[in-house]
Amino acid sequence: MQRRDFLKAGAAGMALTLAQGSAQAQVEPRADVKGADAKDTPEDLSVVVIGVDGSDLSPAYVDEYQRSGADVWQYSGNVMDDSRFQKLNDFVDSPSSKITMAKSYSDILAAKRAGKVAMVVGCQDCMVFERAAKGNDWSVNPPTTTLPHYYEKGLRIANLAYNLSNSLGGGCLDPTTPLNRESRFLIGQMQEIGILVDVSHSSEQTSLDIIGMARRPVVVSHSNCQTLNDNPRNVSDRVIEGMAKTGGLIGVCPVDVFITWSRKDAPYAETGPFPPQATISRYVDIIDYLRRLVGIDHIGIGTDFTVPSGSTANFIPPPPSKSFLYPPEMGFNQPKGLRYVEGFDRVGGLPNVRAELERRGYTPEEMAKILGGNWMRVFREAWNA
Repeated sequence: MQRRDFLKAGAAGMALTLAQGSAQAQVEPRADVKGADAKDTPEDLSVVVIGVDGSDLSPAYVDEYQRSGADVWQYSGNVMDDSRFQKLNDFVDSPSSKITMAKSYSDILAAKRAGKVAMVVGCQDCMVFERAAKGNDWSVNPPTTTLPHYYEKGLRIANLAYNLSNSLGGGCLDPTTPLNRESRFLIGQMQEIGILVDVSHSSEQTSLDIIGMARRPVVVSHSNCQTLNDNPRNVSDRVIEGMAKTGGLIGVCPVDVFITWSRKDAPYAETGPFPPQATISRYVDIIDYLRRLVGIDHIGIGTDFTVPSGSTANFIPPPPSKSFLYPPEMGFNQPKGLRYVEGFDRVGGLPNVRAELERRGYTPEEMAKILGGNWMRVFREAWNA
């Protein structure tokens, strides 16, 4: 099917076929998954990608990207609607801008050649695509949805649900919630149209269901390993191994609580004792574990940074005892703002990660894969451009 025909038809035929199937995940290797055996190219390995950085838009932070050697700012908002895209466009289109919105793999390479940072846009909750959203019509077959509209605006990575379940699938706080008929259609449409599917905030069952129907790479954009730390925002080895079989990656996340705080600590979320701040060494321990579990080709950086601009306060999580979205088993009271790995709380800390990888004997090629090459390979395989 030609891409223009797909956009017009709203994933007719092909996406509907992809959207059907068993509710149970199939995570065995399949030869028909695009990207499962893809190889890196020299262009892939030349680019440094910071996965999932929701920091405030500011020229000073773009300058920090360039000083740290980062080429791609993968910006994700919880919900990306038209007004949010307008703000991004206003930022990247300013006369003195050193950043450009990338809608294709070649756009990223062109930005690097021009000495600019490339912005890849994602969303972490597809509430805007739910059936009540304007522009969706689920009464016709195949349905028409707003996904083509947001694809044209630049959406290139999307997660169905943010922690809590919605009508499209399970959030990580509802681990047994599966995909449904509507969400299977949307996942099929994303993969056909060229939007990379993310399961970082998704439930275990939703993640496995998505992996089971995948025909292109699937990513866990910014989470860590549940085996190493039993936090609800981390993912199981089963999900990680299934993701790797699609050709995807996991973006290792420097949010401190995902490394240091677990379900067993929940009773102490308000009073303490609180754990020591995670170090760069402990962060790279996660990379070591993943290299043993699924191999170097399935590891990236996924930061979840929330760096403020000017006098804007850093993101301050609500007290866990009062929060339904960020409960005690997910984190502890942080009245001074969200805490990250010591030395890696913004893009300027990237050289510290490089140094620790080098100290542990990672080769230049392995470091290039982790720091961006794997993300670039996944972009190339997941997108239609």
